[in-house]
Amino acid sequence: MGITIAVHSSKGGSGKTSFAINLAFAYVSEGKNVCLVDADLKAPSLFNYMFPDSERWLNDVLEGRCGIRDAILEVEDTNTLPGSLCVGYCNPEIESVREMSGKDRKWQAKALKNIMNAKKELFSSGTDVLIIDTGPGVDFTSVNAIAAADYVVMVTKPDKSHQKYMEQVIEGIYIPLTKPYGVIMNKCHSNSPMSISGVNESGVPVLASIPCLCDVAIRGDTEVLTISEPDHPFSKAVFTVVGAIDECLSGE
Repeated sequence: MGITIAVHSSKGGSGKTSFAINLAFAYVSEGKNVCLVDADLKAPSLFNYMFPDSERWLNDVLEGRCGIRDAILEVEDTNTLPGSLCVGYCNPEIESVREMSGKDRKWQAKALKNIMNAKKELFSSGTDVLIIDTGPGVDFTSVNAIAAADYVVMVTKPDKSHQKYMEQVIEGIYIPLTKPYGVIMNKCHSNSPMSISGVNESGVPVLASIPCLCDVAIRGDTEVLTISEPDHPFSKAVFTVVGAIDECLSGE
């Protein structure tokens, strides 16, 4: 059985999608068959990166119009790597974004069922790792992705606004859902993670503290650092997270 990782953030601008992409390739480089899907229905962005175009969307899967295998594409650039990567996108058209923004709780409950069915379909067809790039915050779709995950990676920034909402998300969603999770302090001004008030006493796991590196933002749209430069500080942090997740889920 494969593992499902939700990459989440309390607010936008944390570098969540870039981290999710590099996390996916890190697993591929270790020989895993990975599926990376964009579950940010209100602000999809994964389609903007260096991946093939698609004519089917995760929206279709959530609506029950098709199975997950019909809505994902193989990334051929990974043919030289030990593992493989498939990607799936949310529909970026404004009308689709508006439609998804108006969905009610009843629809979200059906969507969660379809997410769980998609997991089964992927794992039965050989996927080892499903990575869900969620929308930021606590809308129903993000919570669905977290509920479907075996592990949650919270990507945040060391500023007060991100910290405040991060603490609320941990205490209001992760802990009640009993989800194992880890925090990535991204775009830091030093290598030391900031303190997490209120929840630090509970043993919040800070998996990595990544310095603010301009080249990550510049190169991120066209280059995957975990592949092109595995010794880069950002890449090393990603591989550290892979190890931490594997250790947590294996019970070691």
